Amino acid sequence: MSVAGLVPVLANAMCNLRTSTNYNGVHTQFNSVLNFKNNGQNNIAGSEAWCASNIDTNQFLVAGGEVPKTFMAVAIQGRGDADQWVTSYKIRYSLDNVSWSEYRNGAAINACSDRNTVQTHFFDAPIRARSIAIHPLSWHGHISMRCELYIKPLVEPFVQVGDGIYTGDNCALNTGSGKREVTVKVQFPLEFAKVPKVSLTFDQIDCCDSTNQTRIGVRADNITNKGFDCVFYTWNENKVYSLRADYVAVSNE
Repeated sequence: MSVAGLVPVLANAMCNLRTSTNYNGVHTQFNSVLNFKNNGQNNIAGSEAWCASNIDTNQFLVAGGEVPKTFMAVAIQGRGDADQWVTSYKIRYSLDNVSWSEYRNGAAINACSDRNTVQTHFFDAPIRARSIAIHPLSWHGHISMRCELYIKPLVEPFVQVGDGIYTGDNCALNTGSGKREVTVKVQFPLEFAKVPKVSLTFDQIDCCDSTNQTRIGVRADNITNKGFDCVFYTWNENKVYSLRADYVAVSNE
């Protein structure tokens, strides 16, 4: 498996980070991003990893935010400037930041055996959470790690609404018999980044039939990110003086 196509959360500053303890002020979560390098001066730039102060299984690094994310994988790396790394860990997560769950019931996940090799674990199923925590369970030398959490790309629904798509009075559907259509071209006020889904509904119907039946329809054809063809239609002996429709167009972008 590959993290290609996934979004690294820490590298893109898409969350808040908190740790249980820090060895000192230059060994904090600031240094925890994957492949972090200092300038060779640990007392100024800090260690090439987050380093805990207390050395026990109560230590953690938690990443959280207000918006839930779909976490797909976690990557762990050792400390780049010392022989210190986490050899196993567990994952906890929460959707509401009140109730917490343990991934695989708290089972240990194998991690590092050297300073720089990245060990990536893909979750058995995507984890939907606001906050996710990495808890070291065993370590070499000291609890020190660099890490990354990967999520699915975030998408937001972009919605545009339009009304008044009109056939005009005494349109072509008001003559003849059998299947007949009137096409009205619709342009979106703003271009979509992707081709949207379009839903249509009638807001005016003016038609009749010698059998007292109403036979009309409307559909969206040739949809692009710029617009679509709104096709009004009828069939049999139905006579349609005019029709008017509204639309809702939605795209996840």
